[in-house]
Amino acid sequence: MDSDFYFEFENNFRGSREQIMQVLSSYDGLLDYILNIDNNPSLLDIGSGRGEWMQKCNAKGFNSIGIELDLKMVNVSRNLGLNIQHGDALSFLDTFTEDSFSIVSAFHVIEHMNHENIRELLLKSKKILK
Repeated sequence: MDSDFYFEFENNFRGSREQIMQVLSSYDGLLDYILNIDNNPSLLDIGSGRGEWMQKCNAKGFNSIGIELDLKMVNVSRNLGLNIQHGDALSFLDTFTEDSFSIVSAFHVIEHMNHENIRELLLKSKKILK
């Protein structure tokens, strides 16, 4: 498959950055709640894509890290100044200590995984959540 396929697919069908940011505003209540109870709010975004969610959370004061498999998406996000790690989420989750993150998100990820990997993702995510 062409290395730019998924990136071009996202750009053609997912919507503009502005449209995605508007959709993500539905999470403002959750973000505000976390900001009220956590002095050091942090986000791990698995499958961070173009980085809109991380941008939103960073703008609100979160310290965000993304994990992304698609190298084109990683480069786009890094060009926006986002902290993105390139690689497999299940491997990266093992590098974080317990109680590391206020939020672990994974938009549009589990539909690409088998049942066993989804279970592993959830268990590892639970371990690193505050």
